[in-house]
Amino acid sequence: MIKVVSLDILDLIGFPSGILFVLKENQDDSSVKVSFYSFDVATKSIATVTKNAYLLTKFGSSYSPIARQLGDYVSCDAAKLWNGQIFVIYSTGETGIFDEQGNLIKTTDIKYRESPARDVAVENNFIWSAVPELNLIIKYSLLQNRVVMRIGGETSDTFSYPVSVCEYDGYLYVCNRDSQRISKVSLTDFSVENYKQFDEPVYKYIKVDDNEFVILDSGVYLL
Repeated sequence: MIKVVSLDILDLIGFPSGILFVLKENQDDSSVKVSFYSFDVATKSIATVTKNAYLLTKFGSSYSPIARQLGDYVSCDAAKLWNGQIFVIYSTGETGIFDEQGNLIKTTDIKYRESPARDVAVENNFIWSAVPELNLIIKYSLLQNRVVMRIGGETSDTFSYPVSVCEYDGYLYVCNRDSQRISKVSLTDFSVENYKQFDEPVYKYIKVDDNEFVILDSGVYLL
């Protein structure tokens, strides 16, 4: 593994040549500054990027009105839906859907048995999210506004405090904080297997072409 950065990471997203990440940098006057950076896989180099470059990558071409309405545009997770709309979700389970012009058209809270969902992976007109407190992931219908499937559970060892979920090539990748592993879930038969094991908690997984990145307790790594 190659350590990319070991500072306080607030967000990490993929882009064509690598990743973009957001750092919290404390100032001398005790204020907090947020800075934006890129890591290029080919050159293994870090460079500063503009806030707008980060927002464009995260929310698409209508990033300006979306960011203005959100206020806190860093701590949410975002994904483009099948119809071109943008879906955002916070760790509290609070969600929003924006149309292609950046207008907020819907808000709701997604919870399973009163426990908030977090993170988002899109599958057609459904989204998958993790529910850490219940050790499970859920499939949520955006058309029916309800949970239609769950995998895992409080009495199951399938997941162990899952904190994020993403989708690549017909598989979900679920990061488990407590078991320190990434689980791989088939969207064909919903079988679950261990994908990667670490020696410390894992919080996020991103794949860019054949390059894999993770956020661990000690920083961001290229696998």
